[in-house]
This record gives sequence, structure tokens and C-alpha cells, in this order.
Amino acid sequence: MFKAVSVVLMLLGVVLFFVGQWMAFEVYANGKIKSLSQNMAKFAYSLYNGESLISIPKASENIFLMKTQDGKVIASNNAIGPLTVEGFTFGEYKQKGAYVYVYSKKVSLGDYFNLFFEKPLAIGTSVSGLLLFLVGLIIVLRYSTSTQTQHQDKVQDEGLINSLKALRASLAMGGLIPRESLEEAKRIVEDIIKKMEGKK
Repeated sequence: MFKAVSVVLMLLGVVLFFVGQWMAFEVYANGKIKSLSQNMAKFAYSLYNGESLISIPKASENIFLMKTQDGKVIASNNAIGPLTVEGFTFGEYKQKGAYVYVYSKKVSLGDYFNLFFEKPLAIGTSVSGLLLFLVGLIIVLRYSTSTQTQHQDKVQDEGLINSLKALRASLAMGGLIPRESLEEAKRIVEDIIKKMEGKK
């Protein structure tokens, strides 16, 4: 029964851990997409209104740079000044001397882990799954250890019972072969005493 419970706990733990990770990934990915969408919407609206330096709401997530055919440069306000684009991936579109560059911040493990502190539900699910898995594993290890101990005790008890049976047979044969039976009985008693002392 303990073995079945531990297996169920381990499976449930693995499922909960991955559900928590999936929840965190969805929240993280949807947050990135939402930031990009907000920035694109603001850039498109400001572009439509004729602005050339556009302030975007999530400036750390995107950089927009556009040059028209007549040479006019339109950019998000975070494109001005020293630009470090190592942490960004980009897409571009060029046609007839005009171009558009859109830079998006790369996915980072640090940002993903920060999400766990911002959205504790995802980490709670993952941690509870991990704890259930560990509880199941501990139960399995304890069950296997106690089973091995019981088996060893049973083997030792069987050896003792066999020795006592041999002693009984030697004593029963004492009338037929007295000298050999007595020596055999002494040897068996000494073996039993040694086994009992070793068991303590």
C-alpha cells in the first residue's frame, strides 16, 4: 500500500511541477507579447499622427527605427543616444531606400525567474509538486529499507530455527549414537550462542 501511495505522490508531484512551469512560461510569454503589442500600438498611432520621436510605454522591451524614402527618420525615444543592441533580437524590412527595424528584448532566464516572485501562484504550484515528489521518494526509500531489514531478520531467524531443529534431532539420536550426538549438540549450541551474540 505504501508503495502505491508513494508512486501516486511522485506522479502527482511531477505533474504539478510541470503544470507550474507551464503556467509560469505562459505568463512570461504572454507578458512579452503584451509589451510588444502595446509598444507597436503606440508606435503605429504616433506614426499616424506624424510624430518623429515616439515615446513607447515599455521602452525596455522594444526599439523602433524607421527611415522613409525621402530620408526622414522616425524612432522610438529609446533609440536616441548610445544604443546597446546586444540584448535584443531584431527584424527588418527594406524597400526602395526605406527601412524599418524592430528590436525586441531577448528572453532571459533572469527575467523568467523574476516572474516567480511577481506571480507566486506559478512557483507555488511548482514547489508543491516538487515537495510531493520528494515525499513519495522518501516513502519509497523507507519502504525498501524496512523491507530489506525485515528480509534480513527473517533469514537470520530461519537460520536459528534450522540450528534448533538440528539440535533437537541430535538430542533425539543421543540414544543411538551417544558420543557423536553429544559433540554435534555442543557444536550446534555454540553456533546458536554465537549467532545470538552477533545479533545483539
